[in-house]
Amino acid sequence: MIIIILEGNMSTKDKIVVVHLSSDDEMKAGKALRFADKALTHAAGSVLMLSAQGVNIAKRSTGGFTLPGTDINSLDAIRQFIKDDGRVYVGKECMKTLGISATDIIAGCEPSDATVTFDLLLSDDTEMISW
Repeated sequence: MIIIILEGNMSTKDKIVVVHLSSDDEMKAGKALRFADKALTHAAGSVLMLSAQGVNIAKRSTGGFTLPGTDINSLDAIRQFIKDDGRVYVGKECMKTLGISATDIIAGCEPSDATVTFDLLLSDDTEMISW
């Protein structure tokens, strides 16, 4: 069970949920994708932040994987998340380290750097969870 503790008078509808994924393990990635998607209906916004091996789940050339417990392809889930107003950030340095080009990342994903990460991390409107 995950409990998000809110301070002050802010409701969950005033918060942006940032789901940080640093793994390409299908079970962890599937859970993070489903959680980010659910956050779209429970919060003001939802962001999927991919770093380390997590950037692999946004690679078009992999063909994706089936989200555990569903028949949904992971790349299709990311595309739908973006279409539903979710934001996906992919670590530029992580992509570089793993030899992934920007052209191999699915459309709609945005490059991320320390500025983007710290702007989200330090915002009073943000709640972060990691996988």
